[in-house]
Amino acid sequence: MSDRKPYHHGNLRDALLQASLGLIREGGIREFTLREVARRAGVSHAAPYRHFREKAELLAAVAEDGFNRLTAAMHSAAAKSRDPFGRLQNAGLAYIEFAQEQPEHFLVMFTVDLDENLHPSAKAAADQCFGELLGLVTACHYAQKLKGPPPETTALIAWTQVHGIAELALRGQLGLRNRRELRDFAKLATDVVGRGLKLDTPRDH
Repeated sequence: MSDRKPYHHGNLRDALLQASLGLIREGGIREFTLREVARRAGVSHAAPYRHFREKAELLAAVAEDGFNRLTAAMHSAAAKSRDPFGRLQNAGLAYIEFAQEQPEHFLVMFTVDLDENLHPSAKAAADQCFGELLGLVTACHYAQKLKGPPPETTALIAWTQVHGIAELALRGQLGLRNRRELRDFAKLATDVVGRGLKLDTPRDH
């Protein structure tokens, strides 16, 4: 009897995404190939081409899934507070926690070039994620919880802060021993930046 792997799969796309995450977890993106993903998913090496023309498309799909998950996590965390700044801070903490819980997604999301022409749905998911942050920042501005730079600039400041913490924590460069210490540090850091952004921006003379 033939031991060839089946071409079809009950839910091939999801199986390929899960296999991709496992491969990235073990070897990063450098060793990533469609053939190895297919092997891990238990399908023929030709099967991935039913959904993805090349590995860049599969990686973009992983990134899209990650941004959708991150947006949902931020939205859910923000909903736990009624205070506009509390909502923003909760979303920032969720961003950092997402990186800890799903480092493979996080790596791909900010490594793969999400060209709008080549990967429109992945780029849209990334834009929606930033839009979630921008909406929270804008609400803070309307409530006079933040002042100074316009919402778009403030959102970039907030993003670079939590992203920097997330990246450094993943690399083990913050000297923190556990997730609780990381959360405490992140809360303190966002408090400090939040206080700074409540001040009026200095004007040029």
